[in-house]
Amino acid sequence: MEAAGVRPVEPIADRLGAGLVRFACEGDGKGKLNGWAVLHLDGCPAGAFGNYRLQVSEKWRAGSVERLTPAERRERAAQYRAERDRREAIKLAEHQESAERCRMRWDNASPADPAHPYLVRKHVAGEGIRQNGNRLLVPMFDADGALWNLQAIAPNGSKRFTKGGRQRGLSCLIGQPDAVLMIGEGFATCAAARRATGHAVAMAFSAKNLTPTALTMQAAYPDCDLVILADDDAHLIDHPTIKMNVGLEAARAAALAVGGCVAVPPREATI
Repeated sequence: MEAAGVRPVEPIADRLGAGLVRFACEGDGKGKLNGWAVLHLDGCPAGAFGNYRLQVSEKWRAGSVERLTPAERRERAAQYRAERDRREAIKLAEHQESAERCRMRWDNASPADPAHPYLVRKHVAGEGIRQNGNRLLVPMFDADGALWNLQAIAPNGSKRFTKGGRQRGLSCLIGQPDAVLMIGEGFATCAAARRATGHAVAMAFSAKNLTPTALTMQAAYPDCDLVILADDDAHLIDHPTIKMNVGLEAARAAALAVGGCVAVPPREATI
């Protein structure tokens, strides 16, 4: 993890071994838990770790010199499959339970207050989102329109997803697509682009999810021209392990996947 630039701000060793662990890393914004790790010590030790902000994701497995018979290999493979299926069943149950909580919270939320500090600071409206207390709620839907998660945005701009909630393959569409449909990562970027152009926009919530979201939108709206709104992560080019503009490269990959084009913000502009 250290070599990959994933450096927890607090010790996490005593939390490993009991499923997925989320934690804050050096360089993360206040209140954000971008780091994650999972450790399995049964049989052949293995694990994975990463950081959502840095777009780092790595797996590892301890080496082994033991010689297995064909029967032992089949037994070991069956054990791995059973353990994988068990973890996936647990994760699905967690996702479903979290989704129920999200739907209740969304149904009980109020329209977003135009005077919310985050909306005022970003100069955007609260179209398509709601508010619960002092937090804005951005809904996260699957391709069939089912709500699975909520991204909560605090007045200071810190963002959190619902604990235990699904994130992969979810998006949020604002507006009715016409000739053009824009796709970007975060709410502020997407809302600003919609304010400037009037076109509908879909949020992917992360660089990694841009291509899946673009493919989903292309399938749903095949007659629309797709424009991918790139986050300019030029500062990551000089990162010791990343060495690339994650947002721009992810936008280019998404545009290539759907035959769309890329919109890049001017370097002097900030959203």
